[in-house]
Amino acid sequence: MIPEDTGATRAANKPEGRQAVPANLNVALSLAQIAASVALLVGASTFGFSVLGAACVITFTFVMQTGFSLIHEAEHDKLHPTRWVNDALGILTAAIFPGSFQFMKVAHLSHHRKNRSDAELVDYVRNGESFALKTIQYYALITGVIWLGVPLLSALIALTPSFGSEPTDETPKSGAALYLQFVREARPYRVRLELIFVVTLWTLILKVLPISFEALAVSYGAFAFSWASQQYVYHIRTPRHLVEGAFNLRLPRALELLYLNFNHHLTHHRNVMVPWIHLPELSERPERAYLATYLDLWRPPEPVERAFPVQFQAKGPLEARPTLPEAANASYVRRD
Repeated sequence: MIPEDTGATRAANKPEGRQAVPANLNVALSLAQIAASVALLVGASTFGFSVLGAACVITFTFVMQTGFSLIHEAEHDKLHPTRWVNDALGILTAAIFPGSFQFMKVAHLSHHRKNRSDAELVDYVRNGESFALKTIQYYALITGVIWLGVPLLSALIALTPSFGSEPTDETPKSGAALYLQFVREARPYRVRLELIFVVTLWTLILKVLPISFEALAVSYGAFAFSWASQQYVYHIRTPRHLVEGAFNLRLPRALELLYLNFNHHLTHHRNVMVPWIHLPELSERPERAYLATYLDLWRPPEPVERAFPVQFQAKGPLEARPTLPEAANASYVRRD
C-alpha cells in the first residue's frame, strides 16, 4: 500500500509560480457551454428519436465534457483569478452537470490526496476482496454510477447536519469517521445553498423551454456513460504513485481543445495549478493513444499482484519541471 499523502508529494505538486489564467476566455467558454448544453437538450426534445435527435444527444455528451473540464479548472481555483467569479462560474457550470460545486471540489481535491492508494484502487483486487463483487463495482462505476453519485451524494451531504468542528489533518480510522471528515470539508450549509440554486435553475429551464423528460433522460444517460468511463481512462493500470499514477493520452487537436487539454492528465497531476491552456507546453507528445487505452479500460479488475510492485514505484522528488515561455509565465495573482 502506498501512502495517501506526504510532505514530499505535496511539495512535488506545489508550483514554483502560477501561470496566467485565460480569465476572459474561460468566462466566455463557461457561458457558451451552458447555453449550448441547454440548446442541445431543446434540440433533442424537438427532433425526438431521429437522426437529428441522435446528433443532438451525441453532441451533448461532448459539450458536457467541456463543462466538466471547466468545473475542474474551478475546483483548482484557476478558472478565474477573482475568487468569487471563479466560484460563481463553478457553481453555475456544476448546476448543469448537475450537482453541488462545493461537493465536487472537495471530492476532487480528495482524489489528488489519494490517487492510486487503496481507497481508489478500483482496477485491482486486493487480498481478502471478492473478485466477483469488485468486478461488479468496477463495471458499475465506469458505466455511469459515478455520475449518478454526484447529484445523489450532493443531496445526502445537504441533508446531513452541519458539524461545529473544523476539518483536521488526521487520517480517519473508520468508514463513519471518513464520511464525517468529508462532510466537514464539504460544509453542508454551502452544499444546501448550491442545491437550492440548482433546483431553482432547472425549474426555470424546464418551465420556460420545451425540454421533454425523454430527451433529458436519454441525453444525460448518454453523458453519464461517456463521462464515467472517461473519468477512469487516465488512471486505470497506472503506477501506484500519488502523482505519477496517471496517463497523458494522445488525441486529435480538435478533441484536445474540446476537452480543454484534459488528456494531458499526468502533466496536470505534476503541475496542478497550471491552467489548461498551458498544459501542452509542459507535455511531451503523449505516446499512448486515447482509443487504445479506452478499450483496455474494459478489461476486468486484476489481482493486485499484477500491479506495479512496490520496488518499481517512483520514489523521491520528481524531475524538475520545464519552464513555460516568458510571456506565459506571468505571475498568477488571486484577487479575493
